[in-house]
Amino acid sequence: MTQQPDMDALAARVQQLYRLPPMPAIALRVMQMTAAPETTAAQLAGVIERDPSLAAQVLRYARSALFNYRGELHSVQEAVTRVLGFDRVTHLAVGIAASRSFELPRSGPLGLEAFWHHSLHCARLSLAIARRLPRGAARDRLDPELAYLSGLLHNLGLLLIGHLFPEDYRQLREAREAEPEVALSELEARIFGVSDQDEQAPLRVGHASAGGLLLHLWEMPEPVVTVAGMHEIAGYQGRHEPYVHCVQLANELLKERGIGDEQTRADPVAAARALGLNQPDLEQLLGTIDEVSAEIEDLARGLAA
Repeated sequence: MTQQPDMDALAARVQQLYRLPPMPAIALRVMQMTAAPETTAAQLAGVIERDPSLAAQVLRYARSALFNYRGELHSVQEAVTRVLGFDRVTHLAVGIAASRSFELPRSGPLGLEAFWHHSLHCARLSLAIARRLPRGAARDRLDPELAYLSGLLHNLGLLLIGHLFPEDYRQLREAREAEPEVALSELEARIFGVSDQDEQAPLRVGHASAGGLLLHLWEMPEPVVTVAGMHEIAGYQGRHEPYVHCVQLANELLKERGIGDEQTRADPVAAARALGLNQPDLEQLLGTIDEVSAEIEDLARGLAA
C-alpha cells in the first residue's frame, strides 16, 4: 500500500509558510448547500445566479453539444433539472469558482486555457470510465459524479504553484514547451530543486502535493484530495484507490490524443486492468474523447477568458 502523508501535519506547516488563497465564498456556499439534503435545485440555482459570470458559464456548459439538449435553457435551475443534475452543477460551479483564486497566463503551455482543456476532458472521461466499470469492488466503491469532480480538480495544484511561485512557474512553462517528452514531475523537481522530504518547501515539490494540500485545507471530499495528491503515483494502492486509478486511466487515454500537461507515453492497459476494463473498453473510451473534443476546446477557451 502506498504510504500517504499526514495531511493535517503538512497543512499546518504550509499555513505557517505561505499565504494560501481561501476557498472562494461562493464555492464554499455551494459545497455547504450540497451537504444539506433538504437543498432544492431552485435554492442551488439561486446561489449560483448571484454571480452572473458563474451562472453564464454553467449555462454555456449545459447548452453545449456535449449533452444534446434540444430545448431552450433560460436559467441555472433549468440547467439543473433538465440537463446536468444537482451534483454536476455543484461540481462544475465549485471548479470554476476555485480556479478564480489564481492569477495565471491564459495561453501557452500550462496556461489557464490548457488547464481547462485538460481538466474538462479528464472530468468527462473519468465519469465515462466510472460508469463503464463492471460490477464488483471498484464499481461499488466509486461514485461516478465524484469521479467527475476528481478529474476536474486533480491538477488544481498547477494553478496554486503558478500563483505562489510565478518565476518558477514561468521556467516550468518554458521547460514544458521545450521538452514535451520529459515527465512534468521531472521538470518540477529540476526547477524547484527540492525533494518531497524538504521540511521548508512542502509546496515546491510539484503540483500534485500542492493540489492535495490545498484541497485538504479547503475541506473537499476525501477522494478528490487523494486523487489530486496521488494521481502521479503509478500503481497506487491505498485509500480511494478506484478514484485514483480512474483519473490515471483518463489521463493515459488523453495522452493518446495529445491532451494533457505532458506527452510522455505510458501503457493505459495496466490502469484499465486495475479497474476491470479491457481493450474494447479502451477503444470505446477513446471514441468518447473524439466525440466531445471540439466542444470541450471551445468551452475551455470560454472558461479561460
